[in-house]
Amino acid sequence: MAESQSLRSSFRRFFEGYLSSLGGRSAFGRLIQQAVDDDNVRRNLIDSPMETLAAAGVVLHEGVVVEVLENTDRVIHIVLPPLVTAESPRSFPS
Repeated sequence: MAESQSLRSSFRRFFEGYLSSLGGRSAFGRLIQQAVDDDNVRRNLIDSPMETLAAAGVVLHEGVVVEVLENTDRVIHIVLPPLVTAESPRSFPS
């Protein structure tokens, strides 16, 4: 039990730092914070990410697909940005 609590504490610290880096200034940052605090928002984001993001005011370029993965107290998903090469652009097209 103590190991589980310690593990949860370390995950919580990791995600608190992550959320701090997002800040509450952007629509995306506010939505992620809500998803941490509210299970209904979390479920909506997992089940219908595009609709939930749009409802929160997050604007995505046409053709973008969003998949939401839920971290647990045992699994953290780390998402890497696309590989940037001389042939690939550094940003999304307008």
